[in-house]
Amino acid sequence: MDAQGYVTTQETLQALRVVYREDAETNLQTVLARALSDDLRPVSEKGRRRPHFVLLLGAAVVVSLLSVLLYFSLGARP
Repeated sequence: MDAQGYVTTQETLQALRVVYREDAETNLQTVLARALSDDLRPVSEKGRRRPHFVLLLGAAVVVSLLSVLLYFSLGARP
């Protein structure tokens, strides 16, 4: 960048990419991982993220409902 002149659009875009790439709050993967992790103990003893209990419970309910739907639509024929 030229310190004495005007800043071009390409230089501005490049500077914004560098800033947003380094910022953890704007990284979508980091924000989603933090939102879906457990609030009380977000990291396990091995250093991996733990999923939120409500997320696990919701997934279990969805799997149960899908299995009931499949059983009664495909499996329960006389």
